Amino acid sequence: MKKDTEAYFLNPPPGSAAARARDFGIDLTLTLQRLRLTPDERVRQLQRAMFEIENMRVDHKPQDGKADDPSRVDLTTVDTTSG
Repeated sequence: MKKDTEAYFLNPPPGSAAARARDFGIDLTLTLQRLRLTPDERVRQLQRAMFEIENMRVDHKPQDGKADDPSRVDLTTVDTTSG
């Protein structure tokens, strides 16, 4: 990432969208952290988060004997290679 991009988010110009976001309470350092990653790294992080959330859902599933939730996504079948 270019140094001027980092400087923009660390010290956004007054009145800019970044300054308004910061003033609203958005942590721009988190935005910088994500921008430092490659697109592939971002996708992998998202997939890990989705997998962890799904595991939490399964671990906390009510024991009422109902069939699996049809909205569940089987992450083992998700195609991550297509653009």
